[in-house]
Amino acid sequence: MTLGDYLKQQRTEQDFSQAELAEKMGVEQSYLSKLEAERSIPSAEILAAWLSALQLELDDVLDQLDRAYLHAKLSRIPSIDAWLRQQKVQSLVRERIRLYAAVLCIALAVPMFYLGYTKLLFNESIYEYQSPGVVLPGESQDIYHLAPQLSDGTLEERHQSHLDILKRRNPKILLLSEYRGEQFNRPIPEAASDLFTRTYYLEETHQRPRWQNTLLQALGLFLGTFGLVLLLILLRTQKR
Repeated sequence: MTLGDYLKQQRTEQDFSQAELAEKMGVEQSYLSKLEAERSIPSAEILAAWLSALQLELDDVLDQLDRAYLHAKLSRIPSIDAWLRQQKVQSLVRERIRLYAAVLCIALAVPMFYLGYTKLLFNESIYEYQSPGVVLPGESQDIYHLAPQLSDGTLEERHQSHLDILKRRNPKILLLSEYRGEQFNRPIPEAASDLFTRTYYLEETHQRPRWQNTLLQALGLFLGTFGLVLLLILLRTQKR
């Protein structure tokens, strides 16, 4: 559609005759006829009067027309040439924003997938610690494991000491998401003194899948794929 065709359509829709619109513009009807038939190109002043008579904005009109046609036929009109330049600048800005968005998506995708894959952020390991019993004040923290070696006296006395330790056994298990080493000591909260403790020994390590790591990997793959596709589209567009 040409500029003349579009403005003629607008004149018809607003129920203006050609003579009425020409009078409103302050031009001859024959000249308006040439403008609508694209046999003459309007000056900047005539175009402004034409649009004003139809109560139209330049941006709204030019948005309806093909860019190639505007460059080929109407770029000699200063207001249209300025509009085309502005559109080009805005297009370059949008293209740069899309380029930055593509690079940002790729930059975010790599660490997100890495964190999800290596489980550094959301640890999936569950450490099972077991304490054989309460350690009394003054006793060795390894009393339950080393009772025979720590006891003095005859073999019978040492054996009896070992049996006493076995009777005191009261195992307790802790499942922790944090690694506390091969063993650690913890005071007993309900005891009368902090000197009563338990020694916990690492027994097993379990793996518990966490949805956060799966989500991080999925988001990483999505952002990476989206960023690469967008980048390829932008590169192809620039080559044209």
